[in-house]
Amino acid sequence: MLNERLQRMRNKLWDSRPCITAERLVLATEAYKKFAGDAIPVFRAEVVNYIMEHMTTLIMEDELIVGTPTNKYRGANLHPEFQSSSWYISDIDDFPVRTKDPYDVAPEDREQILETLKYWEGKSMEDYSKTILPPHIEECIQDDIITVGLRNGVSGETTCDHEKILTVGLKGYMDECRENIAKTVSACQEDQEKINYWRACIIQCQGLITYAHRMAEEAERQAAECSDEKRKKELLTIAENCRVVPENPPKTFQQALQMIWFVHVYFHIEVCTTANGFGRFDQYMWPYYKKDVIDEQNITKDEALEMLECFYLKACEVFEVRDKWYATSFAGYPMWEILIVGGQTPDGRDATNELSYLCLEAANQLKTTQPVMAVRLWDGSPEELIRKGCEMIQDGQANPGFFNDKAAMKMALGKGCTMEEARDWTIVGCVQPGPGGGTTDGSPDAGYVNMGKMIEFVLHNGVDPSTGKLMGLQTGDPREFKNIDEFKDALKKQILHHYELVATGYKVMQSVHMTKYPVIFASMVTKGCVESGKSVQHGGAKYSTAGMYITGAANMADSIVAIEKCVFEDKDITMDQLIKALDNNFEGEERMRQLLLNKPEKFGNDKEHVDGIYREMMHFIADHVQTWPDARGGRFSFNVHSQTVNVSHGAVCGALPDGRLAGEAFCDNASPMMGRDVSGPTATVKSVASMGQEAFHDGALFNLRFDPKGVEGEKGLASIEGVIKTYFDHGGEHIQINVVDTETLKDAQVHPEKYKGLMVRVAGYMAYFTELDKSAQDTIIYRTAHFENAG
Repeated sequence: MLNERLQRMRNKLWDSRPCITAERLVLATEAYKKFAGDAIPVFRAEVVNYIMEHMTTLIMEDELIVGTPTNKYRGANLHPEFQSSSWYISDIDDFPVRTKDPYDVAPEDREQILETLKYWEGKSMEDYSKTILPPHIEECIQDDIITVGLRNGVSGETTCDHEKILTVGLKGYMDECRENIAKTVSACQEDQEKINYWRACIIQCQGLITYAHRMAEEAERQAAECSDEKRKKELLTIAENCRVVPENPPKTFQQALQMIWFVHVYFHIEVCTTANGFGRFDQYMWPYYKKDVIDEQNITKDEALEMLECFYLKACEVFEVRDKWYATSFAGYPMWEILIVGGQTPDGRDATNELSYLCLEAANQLKTTQPVMAVRLWDGSPEELIRKGCEMIQDGQANPGFFNDKAAMKMALGKGCTMEEARDWTIVGCVQPGPGGGTTDGSPDAGYVNMGKMIEFVLHNGVDPSTGKLMGLQTGDPREFKNIDEFKDALKKQILHHYELVATGYKVMQSVHMTKYPVIFASMVTKGCVESGKSVQHGGAKYSTAGMYITGAANMADSIVAIEKCVFEDKDITMDQLIKALDNNFEGEERMRQLLLNKPEKFGNDKEHVDGIYREMMHFIADHVQTWPDARGGRFSFNVHSQTVNVSHGAVCGALPDGRLAGEAFCDNASPMMGRDVSGPTATVKSVASMGQEAFHDGALFNLRFDPKGVEGEKGLASIEGVIKTYFDHGGEHIQINVVDTETLKDAQVHPEKYKGLMVRVAGYMAYFTELDKSAQDTIIYRTAHFENAG
């Protein structure tokens, strides 16, 4: 149960709304003008250093862990280097009233933002991307046929080398960079670029150290004015902590928490980043917990829990401002701050410890959307660990998600790592397993391909029926196809062609990020970058990957089987009749739609044939894209997930042969199309596991929903655990479960004030249901609510 401090802090969270602030924008603009002309890495470091020297030092009431990316509670920065000032300006008055991830904007911030953005007109990465991408690729992006990453965001999702940070402190990194500079003679351009990078690292370390010392001064100032002796003592401890970390290694559990948070918050000041995970938190924090709580008893377990919960609440204070399209496609303010517990040690022993359970208990008490909890499970995991996670799921928290060590290790090995690194795997991004120890840079989404459009292109010989433009390959008149194999061959050509467009566009954007937008600090704390003298954008990380993703995977498989069954095998309808019905959104053809919905097998019911089609198509994609290099020498990795891009991509797609109507959202990530998995949860998990996820180097994201009445009591708890184990036994990598009934969700749409703390799993992240717009809410409502107990 939360103590009074934590209740106040959580209520403040629930009663507040994110806001956009002007401070970073103003300071960054001043710095851009001041330091222009320096070498790019040094220039970028000087900009961030300037921000840290001048930004507000905000310490709020009740806090034990301090530091914010902005000058306001739950504030969001603007990053005009990456995102276009044009939509910042056009949307400034829409942010507070839009239904998709709204933000408040204070009048004084609005005025400063509009004035400062005059400098940035046409200068962002997003503006530049429209001039450098091949025109056909840009047109495919605008028509929601594909997406291409890095057009308005940072390259790199950072789950850093936490152990090294805690061991050497920023002073250790600075010393290492100085040593590298001292022994490097600038005899060529490559040498000078390394020196520039190391210099930039030193500058940015100094920036964070300066900020920490300024925070110490603010804590001392508040302590001097504080009449509450308990709070005065807390503030003086905060001041002491900020003078030790992050410059030096921490000495206490609280200092270790403070250090990790300083590093994390710095990521969000440096760039408009997301998916900065906390990695294997119960492993690198264990020595500090063990020393303070168990060995020396400097603090109690309850005090450690309170500190941990304060840390978790800080994770709820970071945001990325997104435009309308991205707010639809990544709904619910997701930041993907994943915190992992359990699993194995690098030498193959069980890694679970007392802190693992405390991490889960903190999430259990707080019920906040960040950090997102992840439980690693393997044959040696204690039964108590999975039971604790299942109890939280049964309680309706949608937290934690569960990960299968066996499958994830194979995915990590596919990226070229050692067995020890594979056992130490961590999530880099959303559900993507990366070799552990902070060795992996997983660049954000290279791109998504719209499978609904691929089917439409096959059925219209490359023409997009919604626009009349020839946007795909001309693969022939489908009316002349003699069998389903000819249809699939044409579909595979369309799919591969569009993934090639994604790869081409992404490599163009990667090249620009190398030359204009290297990320200094987040690279520095990724293993391999300081050693090589290269940022992650230049391939400095030990392992580099870029994700290729998909929308509408189950819709595609269901459509193939529907055409196979109803057109080619049973000849219920002709291809021409099908195409005309789809073009008219089944108007006047409801009987045909019901035939397509009900006669063919549907993915998600443990049906061998349709599951096999799904597997065939996913492996076709993975087998190709995972052989392709990216622009920095890394590899593309395939992942079956969509976030909520399935809503955006579905909105532009007409009716499909699986019976889906025009404009409806596609299936949810790797899950079956909503409402079609009607054979029970065990059948559903077998279907999803049957795709052979171990071959996909970035995994597969699987959402499942139970009706609470179906998982009540001890039997229900066993049902949840049984479903997870069945899924993992059949090769599944990741599963996350919502336990909430449809009536509750519908009532929350009508009476949001009654459901402030109602959390749901959206994709690889959680959101408060009432903070989602209706389109995202509806996709969750439409998920099958499995009722019967599984076993």
